[in-house]
Formats: sequence, structure tokens, C-alpha cells
Amino acid sequence: MRSMDATTGTGPLHGVDDIDWSGLAPRGGEIPGLLRDIVGGEGAQRGVDDAVAELFDLIRFPAPSYTAAPQVADFLVSIACHPGTPADWRSRPLSLLLELLAPAATTLVPQPRDDSLWRDEVAWAAESDIAKVRDQYRTWLHEVPDEQQFRRMRVRVDTAAREDGTALLQAELGVYDTVLARTADLLTLLDGQDNRRGVDPPAEWACYILAFLPGAADDVYPVLLRHVGKPADLSRPASSAPPGSLAALANAASQPASSGSGDLLSAELFALGMLAPADDPAVTVALAHEMAGGHLYNSFAAAVAMVQIHGPKTPQECFTRIANGRRTSPGYRGLFGDSWPHCGETPPEVLGFLALGRAGGQGVAERVGVLPAALTADGTTRAAVAGSALEMVLGPRVEAEEEADPGADLDDDTLKVLWTLAELSPEAWEESGIGEVVGAWGLPEDREGFCAFAGVDDEEDTAHEAEGTPPAAQGGPAAPQTGQPQPGGLLARLFGGGGR
Repeated sequence: MRSMDATTGTGPLHGVDDIDWSGLAPRGGEIPGLLRDIVGGEGAQRGVDDAVAELFDLIRFPAPSYTAAPQVADFLVSIACHPGTPADWRSRPLSLLLELLAPAATTLVPQPRDDSLWRDEVAWAAESDIAKVRDQYRTWLHEVPDEQQFRRMRVRVDTAAREDGTALLQAELGVYDTVLARTADLLTLLDGQDNRRGVDPPAEWACYILAFLPGAADDVYPVLLRHVGKPADLSRPASSAPPGSLAALANAASQPASSGSGDLLSAELFALGMLAPADDPAVTVALAHEMAGGHLYNSFAAAVAMVQIHGPKTPQECFTRIANGRRTSPGYRGLFGDSWPHCGETPPEVLGFLALGRAGGQGVAERVGVLPAALTADGTTRAAVAGSALEMVLGPRVEAEEEADPGADLDDDTLKVLWTLAELSPEAWEESGIGEVVGAWGLPEDREGFCAFAGVDDEEDTAHEAEGTPPAAQGGPAAPQTGQPQPGGLLARLFGGGGR
């Protein structure tokens, strides 16, 4: 493909040498060579996986070279969508594209981002003195009304504090706009068997990316909806023969099988939940069919999608199906891992747990059930989970008492959240800064004091504490372990892979 690009200008890297990469970003001169290695060919200097990993390390957010990410994103889409790119290679550029598009994925759920407010914010930051921008972000951090806004402001404070903070803020929006402009190209990856099969099907990665483009929702969700199959009795043409007659049976046998759950990617249900409006009854009906379709992963993904779409008005059946996921063989980690993406250091079950907050006060018991699995994450991701869990049962941090009343009468869900946090190991507590998180709600910041407040014996479950995993997370069924390589291979370890 490289020779074709050089001679005819029709390849995916057409124009790559017309860009002043060194002027765009530190070490920008390395980018064209890495892009060529991702395309492959006789002159490639490294394998595609190594090239993707090196380019990721170079331009990952908020590294200084992320300022080149918008231009890189455009070429990654071109590589993934080019007909000369082998289908089993397309997931490589798409996996990197997802990391550039959603570098702080915990800020993107449960509520979709408002594009117009985001553009106004970046324009304000670009036009203002950087010191004033930093002060304003720090002020907003202490005034935000909910945990999603808190997570977003934490990222903004960290980004603006960097020497090239304003340029990084602009680059993040630039990546979004670049990918948004390529929506039609990405939609082509949803079609064709080559794109929909394999361990890391390109269609799955395309769904992950499209899901984080709320500005393209009106164009994308109808396409996703067409991929959701109908029940067998509705997917075949009506027969004029009486039901049960030989003619009717013959007519049914001659029709192709339904294109329902057997062919549907659970990632399509994830994207549908992220993008579909609540006022389209066709979406609700389609998801209801999927929930009742008998496919474990798709039924679960459809139930979660219903929560994403309908929020507090979600039917109780959806929460019941989500709760039942805990007792399945794959458990919550396996179920979310099949349909939700692994973005950077944020595993699918964390995004799923945060997204279920879309229901507000509904489905709290079900979210409490997911909490132990979500708390197995590391670092700031675990802290984000802890903050969301405390908000769920104690309300927003800005409304919390300066010091919690140890004699307060706490309900069962609140106690379960406190117990689950108390069961974190001392290492996990320290590494993730859980003390600072619980302190925002007036709870004891030192682990021993918190355990005493929660009524948990610190001497118990030492084996679990040594592993850094809450006992509740280990009490449920574990995902099956086999001697086979886990899906995704190197890409799964680098960026998080599809769970299919």
C-alpha cells in the first residue's frame, strides 16, 4: 500500500508528508514513519503492533505530542477504512484511535457530553490568560454538583497545569471534530462479514468509537438499530397459508434465518445505548426483544442500554436482568467486558458501573452489586468508582457534612458501600487515595478509622486484602479461565481489547 500511496496518491497516507509534524509536536518527526509501519508493506521498520504501541506512547494524552493527535486521528481512520487494509489489521489503528478520542473515559458517562458547551469552554480557555484559566478550573472543581463533573474538572485542572495546557485542551476537541467528520467512513466498518468476525472484529471497535460521538447520534443510531434483529416470527415474510399447514412450514423453512442476536455484536448495543434518544419507541422495542432473546451477553448489554437511554424511567425488568448477571458464569467483569470498551486504564466494568448512574435513585441495589467488580480497578480509576458509589448513597460531595455522624442510622445500601470500601486492602487504599475520597463526605480518612466507622473488623479477610480485591468481588462467579490466549492479544494488554 505504501508504493500505491507514493505513486497514485490514493492510499491511506496520502498527504502525510505535506504536514509539518515537527512543528506540530515534540518528536513529531517520528510520526510519519510510525504511521507507515502501521500500514505495513515491504519497507516497514517494525511490526504493526509495535508501531501502534510506540505511536501510542508518543502521543497519548496528556503527553506534549498529543497536540498532533487530530492529524494522526485522520490518518488512523483512513488506514482502518482503506480497502487495501486487511480486515484483521483494522482493529489496530482503531484501538489507538479510541485512546485518542476518549483519553479520560470516566468523564464521558453517565451523561453524554454537551458539544456546544465544550466548544465554548475550549474557546474561552484559548482566549484567556492561562493563569486565570487554571484558577477558574480549580474553583469549578470545588463547586461541581456531581461526580461526573468532578472527574471532568480534575482532568481539566491537571491538563491546564501543564506548560502546553491550552494546546492540549484544543487538541482533545480537535480529535473529536476530526473523528466526527469521518463518521460516514466509520459506519462502513459495520458492514461485511470480514468486519464482523474474528477475535477483534473491526465493527466492534468502530462501535466503541462511534459511541463517543454524541454529535453524530442522529446519523449513527438508526444504522445501529438496523443491525438489531427481530424475533423469528417477525423477521419472515407473512405466508398466506394457514398456520401449521405444510405450506406454511415449507415457506418458513425456505426463509433465511433471523439476523438477531446470533449475528449482533454486543458492542452495537453498547453504542445504541450511548446514542439513541428516549423518544424513539423502535429502539425500546428492539432492546426489549434482545433482552428476551436468550443470548446471555446481548440480553445483559440490552438491559444496560435501556438504563442509559431511559434513566430513572427504566423498567424494573432491566434492573432485574442486570442483577442476575452477578450469578452468571462470566460475572459482571465478563458481561461488561463483552460489550463495553477498555479505554486506557479504565476497564469495562468501571465504565458500566458509572453509566448505570444514569438511573439516578433507581437501581441503586443493582449498582451496589456491581461495585466490588468495579473496585478491582487501579489508581485514580478506583478513586472515581469510590466517589461515584458514595455519591449514590450519601448524595453529592458539595452537600456533605463536614464530619459524618457515627451514630447516624444508615440504610442497607449505604452500609454495603461502606463495607465494600472498608474491605479494600491497605495498599489499594493508599495507592488510589481512597482516604481523600471518603474524607470529602466527612468520613474518616485513615483506613482504620473508616473501618471502625463502618463497623468492619480490620483483622478479617486478610487474604483478600493482600490481593487488593474486596471479598464481595471474589464471592461471585469468576470468568472462566482457560489455557487459551485471552482475546485481544497484545492490543488487549496495551489498550484493552474486545471481550468477544
